[in-house]
Amino acid sequence: MKIVVIGTGKVGSVLIEQLTQEGHQIVAIDRNEKKLMDLQNSFDVLCLAGNAADRKVLLEAGVGTADLVIAATNSDEVNMLCCLLAKKLGTSHTIARVRKHELADEIDMFAEDMGLSMTINPELYAAQEIFSVLRFPGLMSVESFGHGLFQMVEFRLSEEGPATSMTLNELSRKYNSKALVCAIRRDGNTVIPDGNATLRAGDFISFAAEPKETEHFLKLCGIKSRMPKHVIIIGAGMIAYYLIRMMREVGMKPVVIENNQANAETLNQAIPKVLIINADGTDRDILGEEGLDSADAFIALTGTDEINMLMGMYAFREGVPKVVTKVSKSSMLDLIDMDRVGSVVCPRDIVASRIISYVRAKENAGGSDVETLYRIAQGTAEALEFVVYEEHGSITGTPLKDLKTRDGVIICAILRKGAVIIPRGDDTIEQGDHVVIATTIKQLSDLSMILH
Repeated sequence: MKIVVIGTGKVGSVLIEQLTQEGHQIVAIDRNEKKLMDLQNSFDVLCLAGNAADRKVLLEAGVGTADLVIAATNSDEVNMLCCLLAKKLGTSHTIARVRKHELADEIDMFAEDMGLSMTINPELYAAQEIFSVLRFPGLMSVESFGHGLFQMVEFRLSEEGPATSMTLNELSRKYNSKALVCAIRRDGNTVIPDGNATLRAGDFISFAAEPKETEHFLKLCGIKSRMPKHVIIIGAGMIAYYLIRMMREVGMKPVVIENNQANAETLNQAIPKVLIINADGTDRDILGEEGLDSADAFIALTGTDEINMLMGMYAFREGVPKVVTKVSKSSMLDLIDMDRVGSVVCPRDIVASRIISYVRAKENAGGSDVETLYRIAQGTAEALEFVVYEEHGSITGTPLKDLKTRDGVIICAILRKGAVIIPRGDDTIEQGDHVVIATTIKQLSDLSMILH
């Protein structure tokens, strides 16, 4: 596909990197010539310096023949204007980054009129992920498939118990567990397990289940549900805003520490009656005064990765049961011990997963669309949701035990007419189903690619 990316900041640059790796033809537009030069030196991408809100610049970038335009500048208004112009000039699909809550809350009302195919909000996505993992102290992420019918959950197994004393088949039979373990990351390696595999303390586990079954499987692994009450948030940015709105809906009252007075006042005006302390969140005395030693959860959301990671490690060392650390550059994770920063949330990686899912679906004109894509097992595997069409006669109607699937692929679930089927050997895939798979094979864009 020919894709024009407007804005080469944190989100734009990671999109360019990953879309280039997927084999797409990329044109990047930005006012900053140095950023463009760095991109051009690193990736096979055509760069154009200029104002993307200028019709002439868009025409020079070739938006009239582009399959997709992604506007990811720092200005929501500029992003929407660029998408509107691109659509008028002939672009097939447009995606705009919209971060301001005033616009994001109302975007559905005018998205169609502006020619927007999709909007992305990294801060909202990050807040949703943080809120999901707060309920279970050991969880790293929770992602939904089939409009919430099915979940993909990642966590670290920290202790011995029923889950580590038998094979996955035995665990399923003895405890009537309907969860399906899709990936295990152990000692730096990721495997797609079969029923004879066993879990070990220290494993990073990705499993799939209906929401009601998630809690049952986590209990077998020694993780109990508990909505935290005393939560400390460091940083009063947009993620904190969206997260606090969600927390207040369930009666949670977090404490926010923000060292920038203007940011603290902005959040206080947006969400009144929230306790916001204008102080240095890295100060041990301040944290002590706010009860870090009795906190149920600690969330580091400053604009600096290094501060977030150091604060996450400090809270972990102080024994806070649930620690969430925001990281903007996923490459930073290679420099630290992942076990000591709790759950890591990378907003731009969340956005990249959603857009790549969208791109794969649109480029796959005649077959099974990728409806949803998430990276799992610390980014070393993918979970994908496909829609099954008539063209997939080689897959439909055949018992799963007779399908010759490739190594590194597991069928996690079949979603059919609002029901979830945890697949067994005699089950079949039928036209119209949504099928969720997990795989270590990258760039699967069609369900038929799971077969030998």
